[in-house]
Amino acid sequence: MKITKEQLDTFFDKFEMKTNEQISELIAGTFEEDAAETFIDHIEDFYGIEDDEEVALLAQLMITGFLAGKSV
Repeated sequence: MKITKEQLDTFFDKFEMKTNEQISELIAGTFEEDAAETFIDHIEDFYGIEDDEEVALLAQLMITGFLAGKSV
């Protein structure tokens, strides 16, 4: 099944309305404890990025993309 632009638009519209607490709950309900850390490990190992703020931002982007793909 291909993901449509409309599906992604709907996801991001709903996602942007969530509070930080709701997003944290969504992540906790999706990943087992420490599983989200795999994104950080991947960014550091695969891309060689070591700056903590940059890694955190990229991990947030990857997790959001994962959640978008999973939700549609």
